[in-house]
Amino acid sequence: MIESKPKSSQRSNVLRDTLEEIEILRLARQEEVRDHPHPLLKRFTQQELTDEVCPTYKNLLVGRSQRIPSRQTLMQIADYLECTIAQRNDLLLAARYLPESLELKGLELQQALEQARQLMRTLPYPAMLVTHTLEIEALNEAFQRLFELPLLTALPRTQRHVLPLFFRYDLPIRRRSTFNEQAITAWQAGVSRGIQLFKQSNRLYQFEPWYQELVDQFCAVADFRQHWERTPELRDQHQEPSKLLLGQNATTGEMLPIQLQHIRISVCSHMYPCIMALLPLDDAARAVIASLSNAEGSMLNDLAWAKSGQKVVPKVTA
Repeated sequence: MIESKPKSSQRSNVLRDTLEEIEILRLARQEEVRDHPHPLLKRFTQQELTDEVCPTYKNLLVGRSQRIPSRQTLMQIADYLECTIAQRNDLLLAARYLPESLELKGLELQQALEQARQLMRTLPYPAMLVTHTLEIEALNEAFQRLFELPLLTALPRTQRHVLPLFFRYDLPIRRRSTFNEQAITAWQAGVSRGIQLFKQSNRLYQFEPWYQELVDQFCAVADFRQHWERTPELRDQHQEPSKLLLGQNATTGEMLPIQLQHIRISVCSHMYPCIMALLPLDDAARAVIASLSNAEGSMLNDLAWAKSGQKVVPKVTA
């Protein structure tokens, strides 16, 4: 019993710090909506927080419960309070949980990107290198030829994101992806998956100013907004090809409908950066991609390659 007292006191201190952090965030949000109603009509009251995300919150406040909320519960509270990543981690730290692991930065990111570029040089398939915002850091010659894209260096950095790129009417990529009803269905399903991937990969950043600015930038392209705001269909698409495309055989010049499958190749312990490649699913696709690989000058077109002796062990997921 004697040994339990310090532990009990420590638990009380952790709970106090956690509740104080929650209340600071809650009161700040409540002040923000005092004169400007929230779009979802949130009021950010203690009772609303209790009803919406943490049924024991009122009991914690009055001392009826001494149980520190689980990490999952704190993340749900952070979502309700629309926390930035810094505020979310402050809340986790107050409860003595480890903060969320963020993406690679600085030298570590540059090393991972260089490893990915080296690996992409060896791939016989169209491929691109992306970060967690689905910004394209590099693409190989096969990808550029398949979709008739300009050199990556010719695109302003604000136009190098995967999602809006596939919506642009001024590039052949959308026209070749929507050449018949079946292709349109596959394109729409791919767009839905891409948007969900972007949202999931950046869930912790959804209340950061840069995230909102990036989404606004995406929504300014063609009809992207209506797809962004659409509720995704929950049907099984595992047996469907990721993409149907009109591909041009670089040897014969013939335009052929081809079926492709997306795969993701990890090059580090983090999900990003990663390589997204397109695998052929039918004979026509194999012929088109083989013709691209055999074309002269097949190499990465965005940045010069730096020499490195590091060995890359990839992890592939469909």
